[in-house]
Amino acid sequence: MTLTRDHLRRLIEVAHAQKMGFVELVGLAELNPAKAFRGVVAQNIDMRGQDLAGFDFTDATFIGCDFRGADLSRAKGVTPEMLADSLHDDTTQLPLSFRDAFWPSNHTHSWAENWGHDIHGRWVTFRVPGTEVTQRMRWISPGQFMMGSPEEEFNRFDNEGPIHLVTIAQGFWMFDTACREALWTAVMNMPPRRPRGPAFPVTDISWNESQDFMSHLNAMLPDLAICLPSEAQWEYACRSDTKTTYSFGISITQKQACYESSLPVAVGSLPPNQWGLYEMHGNIWEWCEDRWHENYIGAPSNGAAWIANGRGGRIFRGGASYSGLRAIRAAYRNKRVPDARDVNLGFRCVRGQFTGQVERQPGVSGPGARR
Repeated sequence: MTLTRDHLRRLIEVAHAQKMGFVELVGLAELNPAKAFRGVVAQNIDMRGQDLAGFDFTDATFIGCDFRGADLSRAKGVTPEMLADSLHDDTTQLPLSFRDAFWPSNHTHSWAENWGHDIHGRWVTFRVPGTEVTQRMRWISPGQFMMGSPEEEFNRFDNEGPIHLVTIAQGFWMFDTACREALWTAVMNMPPRRPRGPAFPVTDISWNESQDFMSHLNAMLPDLAICLPSEAQWEYACRSDTKTTYSFGISITQKQACYESSLPVAVGSLPPNQWGLYEMHGNIWEWCEDRWHENYIGAPSNGAAWIANGRGGRIFRGGASYSGLRAIRAAYRNKRVPDARDVNLGFRCVRGQFTGQVERQPGVSGPGARR
């Protein structure tokens, strides 16, 4: 039989009324899963935890469906595009074709331990050799954005303008969290200077020390080639396709960011932005590659780190646990000399910065940062 949208809608209503799972519903309706769902357009179907072996979803469209925990590994015709408008997560068992198609030219990298897709997009993990410590990175897709704060933005600083178009022509991988203490200890073979716990962001780290960390890790995993993000990459990733003061909107709450607080929270404690990046607002300051410039006049339009003619300080972004709302805005920027440290100053890394060597895929001394 041909499964029409109206027929599918009525079946779903029956399933909801009788609290049936989707596979049970298909059996009740005597549908042939190898034929009935080819090309179907389905909305708001609860597929959670369902074993969909034998189903053929070729050319199907799913909108607002929930595949969390579902086993799609033996289903046919499942593509990343098909699931783009639905929910799925790390527990969703996806077809091997997802993994095969994940890397360009089917070339996996020696540093990659695991990878997959979820509601936020692509992710990949690496492991520090000889340890159980892993780090997840998120794929940040190419695109354009308006960098800086518009003149009408409340509480802006002059050094956040002029607002200007930046084109991120090549995507890059970014740590989904700030570097945490467990990762620092595993790479540097030394405890953090200000320990709070393995899951907390490592802090009291100078820009120079972040360079040492990356040199050590790149020596352990030579193909990884991580570095600090450029300031443009950082803001692009923080905004995650938004234009508002914060990635969560024109306002933000302490349920979304750690600010006006005495201590940072463990990484991953608060909701991520839409690209799956945690604590981009507040919690700790994060170093960027760029040297300080007083404004964006003459800034690169291609997302490159702005090094030339800088005034010596290195930029940091994001705000800290002790910061107020003004300093955790997406556009806020500040500086310290490269050997400066701060109780809430750390970093997160990227793979694929601004040199063209990236994958192609669909401080000034003185008082602390402004608060």
